[in-house]
Amino acid sequence: MGGVDYGAYAATAPGMPAQAPPPAGAPVGPYDPVPGGGYAGAEAGQTYGGGYNYQQQPGYYPEAPKQRNPVMLWGGIIGGVLAIAIVIGLVVLLQPSPKPNPNPGPVADSGGTSSSTSIGGTSGTTGGTTPDTSNATLKVAWNADKDPNADSSSQLLGVWGSTSGSDSFAVRADTTGIRAYNLADGKQAWNIPVPSGSKELCTASRSRNAKNIIAVSFNTGDYDCSTIGAVDIAQGKLLWSVKSTPDKLSSPALSVTDKVVAVGSLGALNIDNGQSVWQFKGRGKDCSVYGAAAGSVIVASDRCYDSGLQKSVLQVVNAETGNPVSQAIPLNGQIERIDAVISAQPLVALISGGTNGDYILPFDDSYKPGNPMSTKEAGSDSLRLSGQSDAISNNVVIGKTLYVQITGSKSGINAYDLGTGKRLWSVGSSSISNDMRLVPGTTKDGKVRAIVGQGYDKPAKLVALSPNDGSMSDIATMSMPSGMDIGMSQAQYFIPDDNSQVVAYRRSSSYASPMTKWSK
Repeated sequence: MGGVDYGAYAATAPGMPAQAPPPAGAPVGPYDPVPGGGYAGAEAGQTYGGGYNYQQQPGYYPEAPKQRNPVMLWGGIIGGVLAIAIVIGLVVLLQPSPKPNPNPGPVADSGGTSSSTSIGGTSGTTGGTTPDTSNATLKVAWNADKDPNADSSSQLLGVWGSTSGSDSFAVRADTTGIRAYNLADGKQAWNIPVPSGSKELCTASRSRNAKNIIAVSFNTGDYDCSTIGAVDIAQGKLLWSVKSTPDKLSSPALSVTDKVVAVGSLGALNIDNGQSVWQFKGRGKDCSVYGAAAGSVIVASDRCYDSGLQKSVLQVVNAETGNPVSQAIPLNGQIERIDAVISAQPLVALISGGTNGDYILPFDDSYKPGNPMSTKEAGSDSLRLSGQSDAISNNVVIGKTLYVQITGSKSGINAYDLGTGKRLWSVGSSSISNDMRLVPGTTKDGKVRAIVGQGYDKPAKLVALSPNDGSMSDIATMSMPSGMDIGMSQAQYFIPDDNSQVVAYRRSSSYASPMTKWSK
C-alpha cells in the first residue's frame, strides 16, 4: 500500500479560501445545511465506494431523490454489490461499567490499545488487554432462545455490554429492535421494539457513553432515517426520539458523548432531550455536506458550487461544539469525499474518489493529517475496510499500525505502517477452510489477536500475533457447536480481560440463536 502523490494536499495549499466566521449567535461549524431540503447528503459511514464495507450493511438503499442536482443525487444514493455470507458468529467483549474519561479534549468511541474496534465500549475506554494464558479451553455455556420477531431481512446494527445492579447484560440492536440478555443464563431481560410510526431501526452508535446511553436512528418511511433516539441500555428504556431535521438522512452515522448525540452530516443533539445543539454552517450558499461521526468528533466533507470557493474541503470538528479541530483540507478529486472513519483514536479516515483513487488518511493527536495511503496494492484487491458505523469490523488500529483482515481464496491478516503506508507483514491460513478473524484489543504485551479456524466441526484457536513479524502464539482453543466454522461467515471476536467468557452475537438471528456464550 504505497503513498499517494497528492499534490496540493497540505491544508495551507495556495488558493484555499479562509472560512468566514458564522453570524453572531449561530452554531459554529464549517458548512451550511444542504440547500433546498430533501436528502441532506448520504452519511459517509454507510457508503459502498471502492469495495469497502464488505459485509452486508443494515439495509438502507435510498431511492434516487427526484429533481435534485447531480451532487444531491450522488450523495443520496447508497449502492453497491453486497457480499452475502452465511452468518455464524459475532463474538463480543462485554466490559464492566466504565469510568468517565478524564481527558478534556475530544474523546473517541474507543481508546487505549484497540481504538478502532472497541464495539460496546464507552467513549475513551479500551478494547481490553488479555494475558497470554495458553492451553485454555472455552466451551459453550448457553444459547439464547431464538427471537420470534426476527426474520431473514433483520441485520445486526450494534452490540454492547451493560450492567444494572448485580446483573450484567449482553445487548444487541438489529433492524427489528434492541434486546438485552442476562449474561448468567442467556434469558432475555428486556426488549425495545421499533416504536410506533417507524418501520425499523436504521443505524446505531458504536459506543455507549458513561451513563450507558446509546443512539439509534429510525426509518419512518421512504428510507427517511432522520428520526434519532437515545436509549438507556442499563434500564432498557427509549429516553427520547426526535425528527432531527426536515431533510432526509438515508443512513446516519451516529456517536455519543456525555453531552451530545453526533449525527454525521447534520451536527449534534442534546443527549438529555434531543434538542439541536448546533448544525453545520457553510463556506457558501450552495454546498452539500457528507459526514461520519466517531466518538466526539465528526469528519465532514462538503461540495460547493459558489464561485471563488475551493470545490470541496475536508475538516474535523468537535461534535459537542461544532468548532473545527483541524484545518480545512482541500479535496481535488471530482467526487472526492469522506467515506468512513475506520478508527476514532487515533483518528484514521477513509476517503473515496481521490484523484489517485481511494485512500486512507491518518491524523496525529492534534488532528494534523499525515500521508495519504492508497487502499490499492499492486497485484492485490483494494483493502476492504469497515467504518465506525459498522457493527462488524474488518480492521483494527493500534498505535501507528493498521491491521486489516483479508478475505478471498485464502484468508489472512496484513499489517501496515500508518506513517509510511508500507505493508509490514502478512500472515495467512493455508486454505479458506482455515479462516482468520481479527480480535480487538491486545494481549498485555501489545500483541494483536486473531481467531484461526481449524475446519468444519473443529475447535478454533485464539492466537496472538507479534507486531514485529506476525508470528503466532497460541492463547486458547474455543469449542465450536456442531456445524459452526468461522470460515463460513463474516465474524468478529472479542475476548474478556481474563479470557473467561466470550459471547457470540449473530448478525441475523432468523434461523439460529441470537447469542451464544462460551466460558472456561
